[in-house]
Amino acid sequence: MPLQDEARDDRGFEAWWAVCENTITSTLPATLPLSGYRVGVVGSRARPGLGDGSCRRPSGRQRTNTQETGLFVSDVRYDEIQVANEFDQVRDRRPECVEIWCRHIATHLDAHNGLDRPQLVVDVGSGTGIWSEAIAVRCGVSVVGVEPSTGMRTRAATAHRHTDVRYVGGSADSLPLRSGSASGAWLSTVIHQFPDLRAAASELRRVLAPHAPVMIRSSFPGRHDEHEHFQRFPTALALASTWPRLGEVITVFEETGFSCHTLQRVREPTFDSYDEFLELLPAMRRSDTALIGIDDEQWARGIAKIRQARDRGEQPWLLGLDFLVLR
Repeated sequence: MPLQDEARDDRGFEAWWAVCENTITSTLPATLPLSGYRVGVVGSRARPGLGDGSCRRPSGRQRTNTQETGLFVSDVRYDEIQVANEFDQVRDRRPECVEIWCRHIATHLDAHNGLDRPQLVVDVGSGTGIWSEAIAVRCGVSVVGVEPSTGMRTRAATAHRHTDVRYVGGSADSLPLRSGSASGAWLSTVIHQFPDLRAAASELRRVLAPHAPVMIRSSFPGRHDEHEHFQRFPTALALASTWPRLGEVITVFEETGFSCHTLQRVREPTFDSYDEFLELLPAMRRSDTALIGIDDEQWARGIAKIRQARDRGEQPWLLGLDFLVLR
């Protein structure tokens, strides 16, 4: 049976799908797992006294990001519609943030394809479709958003519909695309959710055309210095410190046939004020892997720190995330 189009009705879809119909495979696994380098800096306002962390490669056996190792643990109920709605309302919500990142995405897509934009980008772990829609609109490409959670895809179908976007069920290690069919891959704050990083890298190597970019937006252990949520809530920082390290990710991708192309620190605006931050934090706590496990006592301590910063007349930090591109 062909995949169902969960994102939109058929208006304007036939022309695009006539081109892409051989791209997406017709079957999915029965169960889906859920839940040297060139360095540049983009933006400004680095946090004083905090380093960017290490880019050294790890030694020894690579970790597998599984529940058994404690690295793939999330209590967020992504399949619940309310959680998906809250996730969509608080995550990557600022137009300036989306614009900043889409400029970088477009640059790497153009570098791969010359002046002609690629035919298809796969958004791995597309969630509620925030980035799938943004990439289609701002980069002029077609996007397949692959997301295991039905709740997240349901939200995407209503909140981020677009004629050039299709949302499908799937997982990082079993992408429902044909070999060599994608001209780029976007992975936004999702690498730590992969049950098996090596399997995901191998699957991306399979579905991407030669030299097509894998574009990873993430925060890596040892490099969380510009992530205010982690700095205000030590429990969240402790959990985030168990995620795959930058050097580990690069090594795994290189061993599956990719080359590290670019690493940049990209800074983006978050909140206009600490009052806005405080207003949105409860929804963030219910929909964020790193925040949901914080107990009430430590949550109260973090809230107190934010209120103190507000009372001192400070402004919320810019969020500094790494942009890793491999080809």
